[in-house]
Amino acid sequence: LVSIEPERLIDLKRTIQEETPQATVSIATRPGDYLGECDLIVTATSAFGQRIVDISKCKPGAVICDVARPPDISEKEAALRPDVLVIESGEVLIPGDIDFGYNIGLPPKTAYACLAETALLAMEGRFEDYTVGRNITMERVKEIYRLFNKHQFQIAGLRSFGKYVTDDVVAVKRGYAEQYRKDPALFAQVREDAGRKIASMPVMAKGVKASKRPSWTPMAAVTMGVGLLALLLGKRRNNSR
Repeated sequence: LVSIEPERLIDLKRTIQEETPQATVSIATRPGDYLGECDLIVTATSAFGQRIVDISKCKPGAVICDVARPPDISEKEAALRPDVLVIESGEVLIPGDIDFGYNIGLPPKTAYACLAETALLAMEGRFEDYTVGRNITMERVKEIYRLFNKHQFQIAGLRSFGKYVTDDVVAVKRGYAEQYRKDPALFAQVREDAGRKIASMPVMAKGVKASKRPSWTPMAAVTMGVGLLALLLGKRRNNSR
């Protein structure tokens, strides 16, 4: 778990350990501390004008679930590590003949999770602030999931930079990852080249130029992000059968 707010990190760690005593929870205030060790990275920040995740430091075959909107990782950055899979998160298929009335940048009948949540609440006649801010309770997560099933909403397929992730895409990523694992010297060169190119890229995260002040504010929603990822992967496996 990573955040610039140590107190919140400690509280979240304590909560996870109370609910899941067998879990091992590590915390850090700098995102680069554990990047090279992670198989799965969930990033959900409200950072402006800063690069939060340096993809060049990731281990071979890592998967990054970029929940942030606008995203934390650009397509140009991701292209420098062909073995790393960057997926979008939180897209939902809404049943029926849905017309949003404007282009939200997603396929037909597909909405971001925040919009889908609003639609579910409206269908229930509940006009309220449901998940405003960061203090989201597990009870509310379970309730919205119950409404999700009640109204036959579905998790949309995995996408990466606007394109669906196919088995062929995954196979290519795995191929690069295996190559890098077998040839540490090659992987070291790939990381070095990627790091150098990323360092030369202007930071334009969230559509604004970089600030000299470190003001990024990650949301500590990692466990929810991992849960959502599990749902996404499970649906993808079911669809591939």
